[in-house]
Amino acid sequence: MIGLVAALVSAAVYTLGLTIEQRALHRSPDISVHRPLHLARTLLGNGRWVGGCVLAALGSVGLIVSLGLAPVSIVQPAYAAGISAMLLFMALVLGEPITRGEKVALALMPVALLVLSLSLGGGDAKAGTTADMPVLLTVSAVTLIACVGAMAVAGKGGRYVSAAAMGAAAGLAQGVAGLQGKGLGGLLAERGVVEAIVPALLSPFPYLYAVGWAVGIVLFQTSMQRARASVTAPVAGVLGNVFMVLLGTWIFAEQLPSDPLMLALRVTGFALTLAVVALVRGNVAQAEADTTRMRSRTRG
Repeated sequence: MIGLVAALVSAAVYTLGLTIEQRALHRSPDISVHRPLHLARTLLGNGRWVGGCVLAALGSVGLIVSLGLAPVSIVQPAYAAGISAMLLFMALVLGEPITRGEKVALALMPVALLVLSLSLGGGDAKAGTTADMPVLLTVSAVTLIACVGAMAVAGKGGRYVSAAAMGAAAGLAQGVAGLQGKGLGGLLAERGVVEAIVPALLSPFPYLYAVGWAVGIVLFQTSMQRARASVTAPVAGVLGNVFMVLLGTWIFAEQLPSDPLMLALRVTGFALTLAVVALVRGNVAQAEADTTRMRSRTRG
């Protein structure tokens, strides 16, 4: 249960940072993955965005700790569900329009978290701490190359790439970073903070985490400038969620609940966190149009 609570607290901190980033982006010049130097100058020269990024990074560190305390099939869905629910809630508080489907998604999140927490009663909730390193390295390299290559091909010749497509690629890149975070969380859980420093630096985890995070943040920040975070974040989060749970459970040899009822609860909770993609995906084009009009009024 501690891992689940830690994941939710981390999600809250990350969401606050994400909201600050988004509001800063909507007041910034247009950014594009095809102009990386301009993108870097725009983001790093915006103090509000940098502050939001620091909060989001703290939330990500909390996720790493959570992954060392509980199985990825519990922590990752809870983290993704928490972010999605809080983003939609903040959209309501800020008076932004959200669709009926998004309201349903908001209502589903507490149910998903309850079901996931109930699945902890199976007695098999032990976090895996040791990765199958050849598989981890192969999966990470192939996924990152595919994400970067797909965005390059999609945007070739100046073709427009939707916020949803960028969010999807960002989610997979962030999933790669999450796998490394799981590895770091395992070292922390096994050795403690001080004794884990040297093994962590000698492992590929922090360096692949940095690459996955960098690719993910460039794609995600660009997608978030084109549409509300409450639309792009669930797309990125759910795909990253699926990636992390399926591959993380395999790579770290974690056991699913042996009790049929507990297993059914775990699978149901996971499925509920995925439902948000179907509920928000059809509204991406409208959200991009709304955001473009809003940014024009703000800058005007």
